[in-house]
This record gives sequence, structure tokens and C-alpha cells, in this order.
Amino acid sequence: MASGKIVQVALPIHSEQLFLYSVPRRFPEGVATGKRVFVPFGNRKAIGYVVGHESERKVDFELKDIIDILDESPLFDEKRLDFFRRVSEYYMAPLGVVLKFAHPLGLGKSVGKTVRITEEGKNRLQQRGLADLERKVLETLLLEEELVSEKLLELSGKASLENLNSLQRRGYIQFDYRVISDEKVKYEKIYRASCDSGSVSEIKRKKPAKGTILEFISSRDSAPHSELKEIFGNFTVHVKWLVDNALVSVELKEIGRDPYGAFDAEEERPEKLTQDQRMAMEKILPYVTGDEYRCFLLHGVTGSGKTEVYLRVVSEVIAKGKQAIVLVPEIALTPLLVKRFRSRFADAVSVIHSALSEGERFDVWRRARSGELSVVIGARSAVFAPLENLGLVVVDEEHESSYKQNEAPCYNARDAAVMLGTIYGCPVLLGSATPSLESYANAIRGKYEYLSLPARVGTNRLPDVELVDMKNVNETVFSPHLRDALVENFSRGEQSILFINRRGFSSFLVCGDCGEIFRCPNCSITLTFHKKDNSIKCHYCGIMQEFENTCAHCGARYMGKGLGTQKVEEQVKSMLPDARVFVMDRDYTRGKTKLLDLYRKLESGEVDVLIGTQMVAKGHDLPGVTLVGILSADHMLGIPDFRSGERTFQVLTQVAGRTGRGIKPGTVILQTYNPEHPSVRFAISHNSSGFLDEELELRKSLDQPPFSRFISFRVNGLDEEKTRDFAERMKRTAERFLLNLPPGSLRVLGPAEAPIYKLRNRFRWQIIIASGNLGLLRNYASALYDSLKKHASGIKLVVDVDPYDFM
Repeated sequence: MASGKIVQVALPIHSEQLFLYSVPRRFPEGVATGKRVFVPFGNRKAIGYVVGHESERKVDFELKDIIDILDESPLFDEKRLDFFRRVSEYYMAPLGVVLKFAHPLGLGKSVGKTVRITEEGKNRLQQRGLADLERKVLETLLLEEELVSEKLLELSGKASLENLNSLQRRGYIQFDYRVISDEKVKYEKIYRASCDSGSVSEIKRKKPAKGTILEFISSRDSAPHSELKEIFGNFTVHVKWLVDNALVSVELKEIGRDPYGAFDAEEERPEKLTQDQRMAMEKILPYVTGDEYRCFLLHGVTGSGKTEVYLRVVSEVIAKGKQAIVLVPEIALTPLLVKRFRSRFADAVSVIHSALSEGERFDVWRRARSGELSVVIGARSAVFAPLENLGLVVVDEEHESSYKQNEAPCYNARDAAVMLGTIYGCPVLLGSATPSLESYANAIRGKYEYLSLPARVGTNRLPDVELVDMKNVNETVFSPHLRDALVENFSRGEQSILFINRRGFSSFLVCGDCGEIFRCPNCSITLTFHKKDNSIKCHYCGIMQEFENTCAHCGARYMGKGLGTQKVEEQVKSMLPDARVFVMDRDYTRGKTKLLDLYRKLESGEVDVLIGTQMVAKGHDLPGVTLVGILSADHMLGIPDFRSGERTFQVLTQVAGRTGRGIKPGTVILQTYNPEHPSVRFAISHNSSGFLDEELELRKSLDQPPFSRFISFRVNGLDEEKTRDFAERMKRTAERFLLNLPPGSLRVLGPAEAPIYKLRNRFRWQIIIASGNLGLLRNYASALYDSLKKHASGIKLVVDVDPYDFM
């Protein structure tokens, strides 16, 4: 029987259960909701999050004590905990997993396995018969007493974890667990003079180099290490002597890392609003001033000034002393948005996304939590930014599938943003030129308020779209019409964008004699040939190797088939040898600096032709671009996904919208083998509403989202037969549970092999559960998951609510 103060702790494990722990008397005040605690868990120790506590409660079993409290102040308050709970419940993800995901690794507390030698181990060292590696491990421990397992393996040569496990089973070593602190706080040395002017002159006379540095430090209140290094170069020997002789004192000062600190953003005057923008603002602002939730769908054609509306609304939010989150679907979009927001709000704006270092993310997280930031811009994980005085959430390009995460927690940042708005009582603004069918349907139903920006800002008009039916063209890359237009555009000194949704040089390689296709050994997909470094790569598992052009089956040579950005680049350079040609895809623009450099070149007119994948289609405002060539509109139509038509329309419309934004009109040349497909037909006429209405009717007739809801169960495993057997078990269990429901109230689709059946050496199956009744669907899925997870040994089971990825 345990009594006294008890806390609920969420652990980052795949279990929905919350665990009870007692609070020892030595922690009378320290424990609080939102803090991390170090707790015993089974035969190990773990870090968990306090999510509730009770001052008095009795349980009929013995509770374990908390070992330690790891945080000085809570990481989250009750309101943010409410948000985390909703994300956890809706997406069927354990609360502890959500909490760990929502907080940066730079918070610096992890659990390390430690190893100590036992008395029995010490005795065994005196005897013969030990393997060399085992002896090395025990001798290392004898010298060091206790080591973290990773460090022990490093010091003892080629020892493995199994070597340690074997020694532990025989009683020669013992394991324990402790908290390892590695906070990503960055410090800089600051030097101050601690002598009078006479001493400075004396030192300068006797030791000129040291005296010059001392004189510089004395002439100011303090001198940071970075400044001294910039001025004096390798000065460390000199300054060490000054410190050792008490002529200079040194202290550590915490400094923040700003990932876009060097990004030049001149002050920008607000643009004059159009009538449509003013009408949108008039609808939104009462909810900002009234601290009231309302979700708005801002449907504006490309170039209609959606970003200006975001800026004006955010300005009103800041004027009220509140904060805003601005979500973008791609890291590639953040530099542009950061530049515009910083031109209005200066350093009160910062960025969170996965390309930042752990330290940079940690610094932004702390600045946001302290209230130092007014605006956080970022990709989907920025929805978890700790802004306690939240007044607005903006989701730009709300239709983008990249807002959906495909690994636990499988949340959609757009929908999580709506949850956040309801909790904080603030408006949520969803913006897009091509809204998702889900958001458009919510606007029709009145759940969201629909706002329209039907025309471009100023005198700019939407570009003319010219269609090329490739069935009548012998060329595979450039039709004569697109080639002539590209040459003419370059001769006029104007910029062009070429869109091809594949990286690399050839999308697959096939033997010219036996027909063997070069496939990834880890995945059931073809390898892509990259000519620049003569390599073959898998864009799914990341495998890369040098390309040897010899078929392993017959010895003949391979032929490259299919298109990629590198092949297009080669042909453009051959066609236009004097053109400055650049590529924007994930291979060319890894890391934030390469993207920033490319943007600077684009803005300054140093790029004649930009070739890119979907990265070029999203949100870029490039007034110098007057021609867009879409090399193939058909690739995405062949993807086995009910959203393929919607995604094709969105990409075609978005990439077409990159041209005609400046003084000169723009032209789009669209090459396709399917000119009559609705996605192509509506994109040509810039008729977003027409496409949405027609697609909604089709979805309704097929009972697909948004008229029903899906939950997918994805399973994968290393053993093909075991994974297939589990998929069959999943089917039998699902059908048995279905007998308890009214006929027709729920559908079970599958199981079926995933279209990419093998990925990273794991075999993949999926089953989809569909129903128009969300409550019924969730209850059914929860019961099915609880039944299946007990049998999932060696199998990875992922539940995805409202899935976007069926590949």
C-alpha cells in the first residue's frame, strides 16, 4: 500500500499507458507537470514527462520512487499539455512519444547505460581462459571503475554489445543507467583587462605582440574571442599568457545561434492592399482582436498577395503583444518567408526546421519559450513551438502533403494547427492557390470561413498556358515548341524555369541485351543514375555506389532510361552553351547555405535557366521569370493513390504560377500525353474551383475522403514470410471485429502488398479501414490495434489516421 504524493508519468515508449510513481520526501516542491523525471522502469531506467499529479491517493501496490527531477522549470504548461493530449488521442500515438518528438534533442538529457566490473569479474581477470576481447573489457573497467557502454566499446577495441551482454550474464560486469547531460548551450569566451594603463605600456614595450592584444582589450569594456581571432588571427598563446599572469580575466558568456542571422533583409514598406485583400483582412481581424478561434481558408491565385495578408495579420497580432506561428511545407520556402517577415519584424522572427543543427533548434526553442520571439516560421514540427502567448497560426500552402508525417506520431501539421487554435482561442489562417479537398469541403460545410483572392496584385495577370500533346512529337525531353521558346527567352535576357519531377540523370537503367533492370538490393524499386559523380543511388534507402556499366547477368552495357534533372541540365547546356544553368532539387541544395546562395543568384539575375523538381513549384516569387516549361505532366497521374489527380493539378497550377509575376507577362508550355485529363484541363484554364467541384463529386460517388475517413495499418518486417503471416492475421482479426458492427458501417480494404513492397530490406503490407463515422472508425481501429500489437514481435506496426502515403 502506497500513499502520499503520486505523479503520472508518460514515457516515450509505444504504450498508451501512463505510469504512477511516488515522490520522495527529498523532493517536496520540485516535481511539477511539464518537468522531466528520471525513473526506474522494469530492469532499466528511463526519462519520462510528468503529466499529472495527486496530493493524496492510495493504491494497493508498492509504487517506485522517482530517482531525480531533471528540469528547473516545466517544459510545458497545462494548455500545451492539452494540445499534446489531443494530438496523441486523435493520431493514436502514445503521449510520451508525442512529448519526446515535440521537444528538441538539444534539451540535453538522455539515458546512458553504464558498466562496472564486479568482484567476480576482478577475480576472473586473475585466471586464464578469458578471450582477448573480454580480458580487454575487464581490464579497461578495472582502470576506469565505471564507463558509459559506448565509451567502453570505443576504448576496448573491437568489442561488441554482445560481448558485454555475455560478460553480464556470467556475472563479471553489471549494468546500470544514469542521466547524461549534453545541453546544446553555446558559450563564447569574453576577455576583460584587469590591470592599469601603466602595466599595459610596460607589457607592450617588453612583449609587443602580447602588449598589442592587451592594449586592444583595455581600450574597451570587453572583447569577445571571435573578435580577437578576426583581428589578431592565432592569438591563443598570447592571451593565455595574459590570463596566466592575471593581466586579463576571462568569463564565459552564453550566445544564441541565429540560423539566418547573415540573411540580408532590408526594411520593407507594406504594400498597398487590393480590395480583395482588404475584404479578407476585415473578416480575420475581429477574431484577432477578440481572442477568438476561427479557421479561415484563404483561396488566392498565385501572385494574389496571400503573403501580404499574412504579414498584415501578424502585425496586428504583435501589436496586441501576442505571438504567431507560420508554417511552410518545405524548408526551401523558409528563406523567402524569413526575408519578408524580418523586413517587417526584424529579429523577433526565427526559424525551426530539420536542416538546422541540434544547437540551433535548441536556441530557437528557448527564445520562443522565453517570449523573446514574436514569430516562429518553420516546417511541420514548428507547430510544437512553445509560444505561450499564441495569437495566430498561419499554414501556407495548406494543401501540401509534406505537412503529414509518415512515422509515429503520424500527425498532420495543418490539422494540428487547427487543434492549437481551438485550445488557445486564436484564429488559424490556411492559405493556398490550390486548396486541399478536405479544407475546401470544410469551407463549403461552414466549418471554415472561405476567403477569396481571385486576381493577381496590380496589373499582373495569370500566364498563358500552351499545351503540347507529346503523342504527336518524336522528341522525349523537349518538344520543338518548348525548345524554340527557351532559346528565344534566353536571347531576350529573361529567366526560365524547367520543371521535371525526378532527380538524377536516368530514372532507371536497363541492360541493352538481356533486359535486366538495375534495382536497389534493399528496396523493390530501380536505382537512379547520377552522371555528375558516376553513381547509382536509391532515393528511398540512401544506398549509393560507383556505377560500373557492366550487367551482372550477361556482361553487356546498361542503357539509361527515363528523365531526371541532370539529363535535362545536360541538354539545356548543350542547347544554350552560354546560359547560366542551375538545378534546384534535394541533391543540389542540401543545407540552408546552398539554398540561400541560389536565391541570391536568382534575385540578382545570375540565373538564366532554373531546372527543378517540386521544390521550384512552391511559393517562390521571382519577377524575372517569364517562361515555365513543364516537361512532363503525366508522371504523378500514374501513382496508385486516389489523390494522384488532385496532386497533379496542384503541382501544375503551382509551377505555372512562378511566371508572369513581374512587369513582363509570362508563358507556360505544358507537355503531356494526357491533354484531356481533368487535372491538365483545369490547370490550363487556371480553374481551381472547377477542378475542386468536379473532384468532390467523384470522391463522393466513390465514398472517398473527405466523404469518409481512412485509418491505415502499415506493417513491415525483415522476414518476408513472418510479415505476410502477420498481415493475414490482421485480416482475420479485422473481419472478426467487423461482425459486431452494423452492416455497411465500416469497410476493410486489404491487406495488400504496399506498392513499394520492399523498402530498406523490410517487406511491407497495409490494410485500410474506412467509414463515414469517425467515432466508430476510431473505436474499431483502437480495438484492432490493441489486439494486434500483442502478436507483433519482430514486426513494426504503424497506425496512420487520415493517411496521405499509400506507397
